[in-house]
Parts: sequence; C-alpha cells; structure tokens
Amino acid sequence: MSKTGADIILGRLEEPWEVKDLPKFPGYAAMFGPGLVWAGLSQGSGELIWWPYVVAKYGVYFLGWLFFFAFLQYWINLEIARYSMATGESIFEEFHRIHHIYGWLMFALVFIVSFWVGGYISGGIEALVYAAGDWPFPGNHALATRVWSTIGIWIVFVIFLLGPVAYKIVEIVESIAAVASFFGMLIAAIAAPEIAQVAGVYFASLFTPHFPLTGFTWADPNPLGPRTVTWDPKDIGILVTLIAYTGAGGFWNLYYSFWVRDKNAAMSALIGRVTSPLTGEPEAIPAVGVAFSEKDAAEWSNWISWLWLDNAFGVIMNTLTIVLTTILTYALLFPTGQVPGKGFALLKFQAEWFGRLWGDMGRVALWILAFFFLTDTYLTGLDGISRTTASNLYVNIPEIKEKVDYSRLYYYIIGLFTIISTIQIWAQKPGTLLILTGVGNMLIMVIYSWVFLYSHWVWLPKVHPAGKHVRPTWISFIFLLIAAAIWTYVFVFLYLPLQFG
Repeated sequence: MSKTGADIILGRLEEPWEVKDLPKFPGYAAMFGPGLVWAGLSQGSGELIWWPYVVAKYGVYFLGWLFFFAFLQYWINLEIARYSMATGESIFEEFHRIHHIYGWLMFALVFIVSFWVGGYISGGIEALVYAAGDWPFPGNHALATRVWSTIGIWIVFVIFLLGPVAYKIVEIVESIAAVASFFGMLIAAIAAPEIAQVAGVYFASLFTPHFPLTGFTWADPNPLGPRTVTWDPKDIGILVTLIAYTGAGGFWNLYYSFWVRDKNAAMSALIGRVTSPLTGEPEAIPAVGVAFSEKDAAEWSNWISWLWLDNAFGVIMNTLTIVLTTILTYALLFPTGQVPGKGFALLKFQAEWFGRLWGDMGRVALWILAFFFLTDTYLTGLDGISRTTASNLYVNIPEIKEKVDYSRLYYYIIGLFTIISTIQIWAQKPGTLLILTGVGNMLIMVIYSWVFLYSHWVWLPKVHPAGKHVRPTWISFIFLLIAAAIWTYVFVFLYLPLQFG
C-alpha cells in the first residue's frame, strides 16, 4: 500500500525486518576502524579550538570536567551503534520507526546545523594560509583563505567521486589525521621543558572539578605565570560548545551509526555500502534492514563486546588528545597573559606550541597539523550529512526510492553540499559558525539522549525478534540518564538564561 503525504508525516516507518542469521564476528583486527574514525572527527574543534581557548583564557578552572564530559559521550555512542548492528539500518530509521514527526525533527535539526560544515575546511585552509604568508594575496588574509577554501572544497568533492567506497575514504583520511595529530602533539609535549614545570598543577586539576561553571573569579596557580581570571558571560556559547564537543557531539555522534554500518558490523554486513558511480561496484542498499532472532544471542554478545572496545578506543584517544592540546596551552600560552581571539583566529596564537621549540619551522608544522585537524572534519561532516539526507529521503519517500538508488542519491547530495559550502565560506566567518553549530548540537543531544532511554530499554526489545537480548544493561541506562540530565541542565539552566535573559 502506497504512503500518502499525511502518512509520511503523521505515521511511522513500519515495514517489518526480514529475519536472517547474525553474521559471525570476524575478529577485532578485521573490525578495527569506526572508533578511530570517531576520534579523528572529534579532534576537529573541541580538541583544537575550544578546549585550548578556555584554558588560555581561564587556566585550569574547567579542566576538572574534561574526563566527565568525555565519559558521558561514551554511553551515547553505544546506543547509536547498537541499533545499526541489530537491524542494519541507520539511526535515522530508528527515529522514524518511533514516529515520523520525531524522525523529521531530528533530520531538520541536523540538516540546519550542517549547513555550516564548510566553516571547518575554511579553518583548516586558514592554517595553511598562515604558513604561506597569505599567498597569493599578501596582506589580505581573508581573501586568501576564502579562495583556497573554495579550491579545497572542490578537491574534496573530486576525491569522493573517485574513491570506490565512500566509507574507505573517510576511514583512511580520519586515521591519518587522528594519528598525525595525536603524535604531533605528543612530541611537542615531550620536547617542551615548560610542561614539567606546570605538570603538577595541571594533572591535579584534571581530578578537581570547580563550581560554579559560570559567574566565577579564579586565581589560577600556574607556576610560570599565575593570574586571576573572571568569567565573561559572552563566553556562554563557547562553554556550551566546549561541553558538546568533548568528543564528536550532537549530530556528529550520530554518524557513528553510518561507519559501523559500512564496516559491516553485525546485521549491517547484510546491507550494501555506498559506492562511487564512477569507480565503484554497485552494492544494494535496501530501504528496510534485517534482524536476527534469539538463537543468535551468544554471537550478539561477541559483537557487543567489540562495540564496547571500539567505542572506548575512540573516546580514550580523543580525550588524550585534549590532554595534550590543553597542557601545551597551559604551559606555553596561558603564562603570557594573552587572551586569544575566538574561533580559528586562535590558530595563530597556538602556533607557539611548536614555535617556542622549533621557531618558524615549528609554527609551519603546527599549521599543517591544524589543517589536518579541521579539513578531515569537513570531509567527514560532508559524508555524514549526505548519508543523513539520503537515508531520510530514500527510506521514507516512495517517489524518491522509485527514481534513484541510495548511493546515487548520496552523491547528488554531496554535490549539493559542496555548492552550499562554497557559498557559505564567502558569507560568514567560520568561528561564529562553529559556536552556532556547537549550541545546536547540544540541543540535539538533549533530545535524543532522553528518547534513547525509552527506545532502547522499552521499544526496541518489544519490536525486535531477539527481544530482551538487544536491550542494553542497566549500567548503560544509569549513565545515559546522567548524561541526559547534565546536558539538559547545561542547555536549559546555563545557556538559555545567559543568552536570552
């Protein structure tokens, strides 16, 4: 029976899953990848931009919350990946199975926030423009950044078209970026003598959360340059962004569903991958997924054990990267007393991480690392929003499914967002855009974290053929509940009163 427009908005995605055998777990080495991709993506803004910004401005005042905020995102990732592994569908199909209104709301929020994804490649290119001395427009940094950003955006588009499998492009780029960024910062931290002088205060602060989060005056005890700092209410958007991006954050976390799916995890192994219309072999991606039955419960436990470890790898690597960027900031930048500019203007300030050690060559090296930090975020964001749009349109609108296959629709959307990103970098400065996306992502996390508490402990076990075996543990429930409460508090009781009060 065909769907009417009212059904697509007021109904639910109700097509039943076909029941098939759960594929055997192939081993940890074969499945390595999604967690590293998540870590590489996460390094793009919170780790490079906002955590260093607040440490440069406020010292170690917020540092005691780092492990806590990072830990909360772990529990969200488990639930995002769990659904795709249990059904072979993306997380957005779950949203539409709960109700189309919820599915379209989440899609709309993700789509709107993702309009500004071009800001990331602009930030990455800006780092290289610093290194190149604004060539070929000396004295006009903004123009050089926008021209080279435009070129970079279209190079990424060509890379997607020529890569046979979309996920492989993301996995390779993110792996290189994650490893290069982590070890680059680690080498700098080891080489900087100032690190040893502030290490005692820094590491003690990692386990000393301070209250309140706003409205404070703080005497920071940095041994190389103590000073008193006072909270600036104008930084509330940055604080919310910082919390949201201690990890991937918001809609970025949802992309973990796509990477697990294209890595062929559990039932996703029975679903095709997105392949290039130019260089790839077509793989069928059905609109409806597949499910396993109770007889595969033991094998499901093997897959879930992998998920716990893969997710932990990503969260831990990302958190350690934040430790490196913030201790470099605390040792080398905070004692100078300078307050850095917001957004990507901070990159020029951060060049002293390496510049103090290795002079101009060090500054250039930092800018190249920053390029990897941010450009890979654009590439992954472009992939994620294109998958998100393709999933929502292809699965839920019959007329689209009848006219175009999933992969081809994905590449059409890649082209559309390439054009949008090109326009966007000429229309707005990227730092402002990142604050807007950070706040929007906090709102998205508030919404879906509460819904997961219902959907995975009540709804999914009722409708899935494996029943109670797909239900998360109560440990997961407790920590997800804490995460939902914390994010709600930050958005409703910290951000909204200061922003609109």
